[in-house]
Amino acid sequence: MLEACYRRTRDARLAESLDIVESLTHPAVQSLLLGAISLAMVFRRRHALAAWTGAIALAWVWLASTPALALALGNSLATSGPAQPPHADAIVVLGGETRPSADWSSVKTRAGKGLALWRAGYAPLLVVSGSDQARAMAEGYAAAGVPVHAIRVESRSRNTHENARDSAAILTASGASEVLLVTSATHMRRASAAFRKTGIKVWPEPTDERHAALYDAPRWLPRRDALTLTARCLYERIALWAYHLHGWI
Repeated sequence: MLEACYRRTRDARLAESLDIVESLTHPAVQSLLLGAISLAMVFRRRHALAAWTGAIALAWVWLASTPALALALGNSLATSGPAQPPHADAIVVLGGETRPSADWSSVKTRAGKGLALWRAGYAPLLVVSGSDQARAMAEGYAAAGVPVHAIRVESRSRNTHENARDSAAILTASGASEVLLVTSATHMRRASAAFRKTGIKVWPEPTDERHAALYDAPRWLPRRDALTLTARCLYERIALWAYHLHGWI
């Protein structure tokens, strides 16, 4: 019992630490911190150091906002799925930054791709996971014509580790051991590894996160969506390392 309590406490501390890291890995936050250091150097009359620190802050936020860097980081993380999805026991759709679309028709969103796979008959069950969006997705699927008996809702998980752990319990209770996993391409490596850690066989079905516009944009001109992708990739790299170190993948 003491060991289980210690494990829960350690897991909670890691989750909290990653929440903090997620904010600090955003290039805009990093540049603001560098800017604050530069200002402090001005007050200390260390003008050369202040100028260099300020220049680095501006250069970093500019570089992080370019499609060239964002796509390079995204492609290094992205996990592709099979050309033809196999039939499986269930489709698992993870909640996250991509909100369910209003018409539930876009396969570029997690919710939309999960629905498309179910309609195509690749699995009889739809499992939605995540405290932030699971219930909304379940309601959307029901409104889109998915029978209630074909939907399983896991609405307690707050991170990828809990997504996998709690969804695996639901899948096992439903007799499912092989799934099509739907999440964003940059998140797929960590998510699929976390599910495999529970003994679930995973077939990746990533979404493209609606970053197609970056491929047609000028490579070295800053864009807000490029900055968002860079921040997400930086966090994902750290989270992968932390999950591996902690034994979650």
